[in-house]
Amino acid sequence: MKRSLQEVVELVVFGLIALLIGTGVLWLGGWVLGWVGLLLKFLAGLIWWLLRFIVPVAIVAGLIYFLVRVLQGDRSARPAAPSAPATSPAGTSPAAPAATGTAAVPAAAGATAPEEGAPAEEPPGDEAAASPDADSPGTDTEDDDKRN
Repeated sequence: MKRSLQEVVELVVFGLIALLIGTGVLWLGGWVLGWVGLLLKFLAGLIWWLLRFIVPVAIVAGLIYFLVRVLQGDRSARPAAPSAPATSPAGTSPAAPAATGTAAVPAAAGATAPEEGAPAEEPPGDEAAASPDADSPGTDTEDDDKRN
């Protein structure tokens, strides 16, 4: 296959243009990688500076933590002081039996304890709990009569 002089010149010119574009792309890639290298070098310096500061601080903090744990470990071996007995929110003793049927009444000035066979007095305000209303749920007899 014989090529004309014009085709050969065109091939040489296109080759030179391709070489020029390839060289430009390589130069641009090197320039971008140079900036990336500077950024990575900055990040490496920042990490190194942080490590130079943080590692000694972490070592000192670890030693302080270890010493505090050792000193607290000695204290935990000693018996603890007895704490005050806990009270319930109503002010009654938690050891008082709940199912005795008598309500705990705060002692008023001059009040005496009930006799052993006498019925216990209920505190004021508990009348509603002692006698169920007709309006309270579970005591409505009309509904029971309708069901039967």
